[in-house]
This record gives sequence, C-alpha cells and structure tokens, in this order.
Amino acid sequence: MTIEEWLAGRGTGTALGRQAERVVHVLVRAPQFASYSSAREIAERAGVNMSTVVRTAQQLGFEGWPQLRKELRGRFLASVSSGEASPDPAADPAAQMLRQDAGNLAALATADNLSAIRATAQAIKAARRTLVISSGSGAGPAHILGYLGSIAGHDIQVALGSSTAQAVQVSRLEQGDCLIALNIWRLTRALRGLTRLARERGATVSVLTDLRSSLLAEDAHHLIVTPIEGVQASPSLTAMVAAVQAILSELADEGAVRSAGQVQQMWQDLDLMDDQA
Repeated sequence: MTIEEWLAGRGTGTALGRQAERVVHVLVRAPQFASYSSAREIAERAGVNMSTVVRTAQQLGFEGWPQLRKELRGRFLASVSSGEASPDPAADPAAQMLRQDAGNLAALATADNLSAIRATAQAIKAARRTLVISSGSGAGPAHILGYLGSIAGHDIQVALGSSTAQAVQVSRLEQGDCLIALNIWRLTRALRGLTRLARERGATVSVLTDLRSSLLAEDAHHLIVTPIEGVQASPSLTAMVAAVQAILSELADEGAVRSAGQVQQMWQDLDLMDDQA
C-alpha cells in the first residue's frame, strides 16, 4: 500500500477541506521530508498555518502531528529496500539527492505506469498532431518530449506560453489528436481547464503528474504518476524526465531512425554544427 492509499484509507468519509488537502499532498509528495519535519516546517511547505497541520492529523485519526509523523516515518522506512541506507538528514546533499532519485526511479517503474507510458506512445503514433502543455517546472520535461519526439518524426508541438496562447492551441485539437499535460506540485486553473477542453474535443489525453489523486486524472485517458521528492524544498524532476524518456523509447522504431537521420543530414547541409573533425 502506498502512502497516498494509506492516508486516503484513514479519512472519515468527510472531505478534509482545501487547506487540509494541501497538508496531505505534502505528506504524499515528500514522505522523507515529512518524516523528519516539525509541524511548522510542514505548514511552511503546504502554505498553511500550524493549527491546520494539527487539525489534519486529528482528522486522519491521530492525536496530533507527532503521532502522524511517527506512523508516516515507519511506513516510509519500511518502503526503503533492505539494501539501501536509511535516510540521514545530515548526509552530504549531493549523495543524498542521488539516493533519493534512485528511489524515485524505482517507484516510477510500476505496472500501471509502464502500461500508461506504452499507451501514451501509441497515442502519439496514432495522432495527427500532439500538443504538450505544462506550467512551471514541468516546462523542462515538456521541452524534452517535444524536441526529441519531433526529431523522431512526430508532429509534436509544445505550448508553454500564456494560458491564452495555450488555449488557442488546444482549441485546434480534433478527434484522434493527442494532448500531453505535465504538472508538478501546484495545479493551475488554466492547466486543468485546458486538459478538460482537450478531452471534450475528442483528443486522447495523457497526464504526467506527481499525485495519483490530481484533478487532472479526471480527464486523463492515461495517467503516469512520477515521484518528485527531493532533499530540500524544491522537487526533483528526475523521475518525470525518465518517464518522458521511456515514452520516447517506445517511439524508437525504423521510422524514427530514418527521421533522425534526415534531421542530422539537414544539420550537416546547413553547416550548423561546429564539432566536425
């Protein structure tokens, strides 16, 4: 059972409320951080006050934050494989980050994610055109998918400008086209609305996000959940980039090799590169 599933099972059946949900999202997205953090640190990460953290713990059936943290820490440590060292908050940040990313990659490779990755690649292959949208930190993986996917011969366009410009692009999608939405941490109203619009227009929608319970999942035909836990305040994009690379690997057929060769020849004909021997 994942930490997200465990926390969902502890609910009383009554909606937690928007502020409490933000606390839960921190626990799900950054369980290592949360396992060693004070209520104040959790509140700062979630953008709420300390009393909200305490009330959330109580709504989940705990006396307070220390009791929830203890249970969370036990579940997190149990999820660490026996061959890995226990997390050490005082460890060298670089080494700790590499260990964390290794854990994120292992968590990414679930049967559900692999199935969604293959389905997303098939949707790109079948589509007349594919549009990639994102906001904030998701722009990096979005650019990788658009650039390398285009070199592989697919009509993939990346729309990362203003929400109004993105809306113009989404409005041009038709039945059988493909939309790929990437979201990390906070979800903007624009991204949610554009994803819903794409589905309404008949596009196949694939979502890469860090939370299975993301509102984007409501409109996703294919959902890829990528862990983003880092060792400090900022998220890690390693698992999301790996998911993008996995999609690209599914696109690597004879046509992709031929298209890449044509692009390389064009670069040479235009004398664009300065690395020729």
